This record gives sequence, structure tokens and C-alpha cells, in this order.
Amino acid sequence: MDEKAKSNRLELLIALLIAIVSLTTALAAWRTNAVGSKAGDATRLGLIEAVKKQATTNEDWRRLYEQAGYAQSYAVTLAGVEAMEASGDPVAAAQAVNLRDFLLKGIIQLAEPLATDPKYQLDNGTYDLEQYFYDIQAEAPDLLALDPQASFKLAEKYSSEQRWLMLGTVLLALSLFWLALSEVGGSRLRLGTLGIGVVIYLFGLAWFFFVEVLFIFLRGGAL
Repeated sequence: MDEKAKSNRLELLIALLIAIVSLTTALAAWRTNAVGSKAGDATRLGLIEAVKKQATTNEDWRRLYEQAGYAQSYAVTLAGVEAMEASGDPVAAAQAVNLRDFLLKGIIQLAEPLATDPKYQLDNGTYDLEQYFYDIQAEAPDLLALDPQASFKLAEKYSSEQRWLMLGTVLLALSLFWLALSEVGGSRLRLGTLGIGVVIYLFGLAWFFFVEVLFIFLRGGAL
């Protein structure tokens, strides 16, 4: 085979390799950007979950202290009514009847269930606010199950993968540079630069797939 035919075959091989590496580099860049986008999505989800969880917790505490205030008012009023009933004063007893029929009935509706459910009553006459808070939160299991930290950890894994994939993408782009360089120069020089480009390409490709498999495993199979 003459030199011209060899040169033509080499040029065809180089052109084919450049096309393959260009496509691979484009796919690698797309995947790297996609991983970065997933990191951003996970971060946004974590922020949304954190805001929802904090807002729900704040509302639960507001509800708790509101109920505790009504329960305290009920306990104080009830103690006063009972004292009036036990005083032996007919006027006080009559007032106590009115207080039971109107005031206490209104307060107890606002203080339920904290002031009426025995499971919230402590032996010292106070209320088990911790148990009541737990029961309030249990009313919204979906919000209780939110785990913003899990989303933030997932975002960090995606961000770490993106950084390592970027290195693989740079290697692929570097191999493209050497392949393009192999189009000029003498036959021996072209073969040398072609070999360097192929080696860098294979290493970059292996690196890219290794990072992908590793982080998919670390995420429990999530792409």
C-alpha cells in the first residue's frame, strides 16, 4: 500500500475518532449539566420542605400555647366557681351556677382537649404539653415525615458527582484536542498524537463511567 493510501486511511480513522469523541464529549457535558440540575432540584426541595416543616412546627406551637392559655383560664375559673359553691353564701352559690352554665362552658370548648382529656392531666395539676404537642404533630403525618436534611444530603451527592464528572468531561475534551492535532504533521507525529488522544479518551471515558456507577450506588440506585 502506497503512502497516499495509508494517509487517506489514517485521515479517515482520525475523522471517525473525532466524530465519536465529539459525540461522547457532548453527551458527557449533557450528563454533567443534568446532574448539576438534579443537585439544584434537590436543594430547592430541601428548602421547601424545611420551610413547610418550620411553618407547621410554628403553627403547632402557637396552637399548643393557645390551648394551654385556655386550659389555665378554665382551671382558674373552675377553682373560683368551686370555692364559691363551697362558701355557703347563697349569692355566691347563685353566681357559681351562672358561671358554670355560661362562662365555664364557653372556656372549656376552647380548652379542649387539653383541659378535658385525662391523658394530658399530670399529678401536680398541670398539663402534659409535650404529649399534646406530639399529638398535634401526629395529625399531619405527611408533614411530619418531611426530611429536608435528606434532600440536602442528596443535593450534596449530586454536586460532588458533578464536580468529578466535570473532570471526566475535561479529559474527553482534551482527547479531542489531541485528535484534532493528529490531523497535521508527518505520519509518525500524527500516529503519536493520535495515540495520545485515544489513550486520554479511553481514560476519560473509564473515569466518567466509574464516577457514574459509584455515585448511583451511593444514592441507592437513583440516577
